Amino acid sequence: MLELALLKMNRCGTAEECREAIAEVLFLLKERKLERLKVAFGVLE
Repeated sequence: MLELALLKMNRCGTAEECREAIAEVLFLLKERKLERLKVAFGVLE
């Protein structure tokens, strides 16, 4: 995930673009963790 964040940050032209890129990576990380927890506890949506 860190590599993805760094790749996205390399394309940023402004601080705002970098903040948006990092927010996107953090959202993806959160989603992955949530999916792992659902699988671990056998929770289905």
